[in-house]
Amino acid sequence: MRLGLVAIQMLFLVASAFAQDSLAAFVDGTALDRLRAEGTLRAALPDDGKPVLVPAVSSAASISGDVHSLGPTVGAELLRIIAGPGTALDSPAGRLALYNALHAVSTMKGITYWSVTRGKEMVLFLQSSVIGSLSRPDPVPDPLFDDIPAEHDLFTFQEDSSFGKNTYAEHFSARPDAIVVKTENLSTISFLFVPIIQPRGLVSQVVVVPSGKEVLFYGLAYLKSGFPIGDKASRIMSLENRLAALASWFAKRVTMISPSP
Repeated sequence: MRLGLVAIQMLFLVASAFAQDSLAAFVDGTALDRLRAEGTLRAALPDDGKPVLVPAVSSAASISGDVHSLGPTVGAELLRIIAGPGTALDSPAGRLALYNALHAVSTMKGITYWSVTRGKEMVLFLQSSVIGSLSRPDPVPDPLFDDIPAEHDLFTFQEDSSFGKNTYAEHFSARPDAIVVKTENLSTISFLFVPIIQPRGLVSQVVVVPSGKEVLFYGLAYLKSGFPIGDKASRIMSLENRLAALASWFAKRVTMISPSP
């Protein structure tokens, strides 16, 4: 009898040792161990333009292709695990809640980030809203969905403490393994009246992977400019900090999702 109990205990130990992390399908072992230990991973976009932290989702190749096509001057990546409110976020209801959370554009007004150039915490977006169209740029309510469309487009307006007032195009792609949001500037971004970033030269991509009661958040920000960018390291850090602010904003939205009864 005692031998039988020992054998059962050993089986449980072996099963625990081989239990696979639910995020292992999306992040390789070494990176996942670091992510679990540190909570967030950051990386500069390599000179070859190939992202190194993008999760292994069905849209990964498309994301890498977009970066390569632009040939960015500088870019940054961020990967974070976000704890949910206790509900199954990979259920249909959980996915819908995440999809709607990503559309809560107006709630981005007032979020803060650490400004490298100013050396202090700053408001990132002074204004943030969805707009009806390019011809009618009045603010409209954030969209709320009852069902998730495979593809969805909208226009947004944001007054950025660094990039000024700009209009953006956002494209949402819903796949079985992830929700992907690609944002591109439609306005020319200037500094002291000098154009530094042409339309569609400032891009961000967000990948949200629901996994059980957690969300894997991936952010990628990159830009192309013919204007001297100065200290490249500080520009990378600035983009990383902007992504961190975006991840924190989304994490707050996730905590507001109502748990399943």
